[in-house]
Amino acid sequence: MAIAVAGAATIVHSLPGLPPVVVDRSYLLLVGLTVASGLANFRMLGARFTFSVSDSFTMTAAVLFGPAAATVLVAFDAFTMSLRLTRENRTASRLFYNATAPALAMWIAARAFDALAPVAFRARPTPGAQLVIPLMVFAALYFVLNSGFIAMAVAGEQHESLPHVWAAYFAKLWFTFFVGASVAGLLVLLAGVGSGNSMVIVLLLPVVIVLYAAAHGAVEQLRERREHLAERELFATALGSTADAVLLTDPDRRVTFMNPAAERLTGWSDEAARGRADIDVFRVCDPTTREPKLDAAAREGAVIADYILVRPDRTECAIEEMHAPIRDESGQLRGLVWTFRDIAERKAIEAKREALLLMEQEAHAAAVTANRMKDEFLAAVSHELRTPATSILGWARLLRGGRLDEQGVKKALDALERSAHAQATVLNDLVDTSRIVRGALRLELRRTAVMTPVGEAIETLEPAIKAKELRLGVTVENALPIIDADPDRLRQVFWNLLSNAIKFTPAGGRIDVSARHEDNHVVVDVRDNGQGIDSSFLPFVFDKFRQADGSYTRVHGGLGLGLTIVRYVVESHGGAVEALSEGVGRGARFTVRLPITPPGLQSDQIDDSPAARLP
Repeated sequence: MAIAVAGAATIVHSLPGLPPVVVDRSYLLLVGLTVASGLANFRMLGARFTFSVSDSFTMTAAVLFGPAAATVLVAFDAFTMSLRLTRENRTASRLFYNATAPALAMWIAARAFDALAPVAFRARPTPGAQLVIPLMVFAALYFVLNSGFIAMAVAGEQHESLPHVWAAYFAKLWFTFFVGASVAGLLVLLAGVGSGNSMVIVLLLPVVIVLYAAAHGAVEQLRERREHLAERELFATALGSTADAVLLTDPDRRVTFMNPAAERLTGWSDEAARGRADIDVFRVCDPTTREPKLDAAAREGAVIADYILVRPDRTECAIEEMHAPIRDESGQLRGLVWTFRDIAERKAIEAKREALLLMEQEAHAAAVTANRMKDEFLAAVSHELRTPATSILGWARLLRGGRLDEQGVKKALDALERSAHAQATVLNDLVDTSRIVRGALRLELRRTAVMTPVGEAIETLEPAIKAKELRLGVTVENALPIIDADPDRLRQVFWNLLSNAIKFTPAGGRIDVSARHEDNHVVVDVRDNGQGIDSSFLPFVFDKFRQADGSYTRVHGGLGLGLTIVRYVVESHGGAVEALSEGVGRGARFTVRLPITPPGLQSDQIDDSPAARLP
């Protein structure tokens, strides 16, 4: 409050000395320039307070016309600028303080200038230290007092310390006061005295405007540069914290920036990568063709693509990449921005998902196949059991009627026996398959000559062979070794193989059975020149319930279990069975390989049954 009162006193004290001055055209010109320039405020870079060009004209008034004229002019200028405050801030006390405090500062500073300047200064302005030193003292004192008085008011309103407020708001405004003092000194030296002052001021006005315009432009450029640097710093901070890798290049496609994620993925540090060609740092290859040294920027930008990123240590990483050009306001290319990320985990998840989908599809297909096979199996079982049952019922009715003679009764009994045997075979296969599934099929091992079960199987099937007029050839190597095996199960194996050969060989065809010693195994081949096996069905020939013709209208009967039992029995002996065929109509060959002494299956029992009489 004391500052405002003192300022008001200085204004009142200065008013009596004003009338002789106001008639001077130079002073009136300075008043007009002060008011006009006071409207052109701008903020200096880093300052939180605005300033105006009017300081140059108020300081010129102080130098040319003395403290009284300058004090009143400053008060008028400050009051005019205060009117631009918002309605809430435009209080009477603030307007009063804003007008009186600068007036007090000007009155003190102008008095100091008068005290230091030569006595005859205004009569004859002289250059040199006699003018420069007073002007600098004037500028410094006016700056300190003016900014200090206003800072005191701001500090009181904001409840902050005076040094902090002064440093934050006003410290950088010293430049304008010293420029104002310099302009005032220049005007004084050029104008001299008399009516020429106004002409010089008018002539120098464009120079002052140009100087301030240049200063304003420089300040704006500095501000823009500072904002640009701040923006770059903000972008760099943001890019540094993002999880995606970012790489920037210049127009020549030289690396200018890499964030930590890009450093981690590429294997290059930001410092080492700067200035290098982007294709040397961002080395990728096509994930499908593996084409090396691929230039990802050769395609159009803003398109997401997958690549394999190759690091300097030759390690690789699956990435997803997108790039785009950076252009300025004129459309000129400023560089490229690359964004990419590690998608190895995503690829693994996709591969796992595809594998699960494939497994699901395979399981569905297997379920559909199994369901179809079940239907086919039930149809086959029904057919295989119903056919002999129908025959049994028919012959039983004839026998019950008593109308058959002796020959008819014999024929009926033979038919009943064949039908019952057919049903027994089907049921035995079902029982054996059930045991195989449950792992309950047991072997009774003893020392066995392989040709014993082979001969018994041939003897059992001899009527069927003769009925179709098939030619049977048997070849046995001399001194065939004795093996440890279950002869009953081997007889079942060879019966199934021979039964299949008879079933699928047309009348008059040929079946060959051979046995030999080979690589610590006894090998038995059953070969025919019959129907053969289609190549598409050959891999499934030993699967249970699988038949090349699965319909219940097929020509040949059976449940499709015989070969499944064959494989299980042979493999239970430690051996292997193989099916070969050159195609439909070209016959088939089944090869059984039985080890002479299968590990863990040795037996001291000897099969003493007589060898089969071979045809």
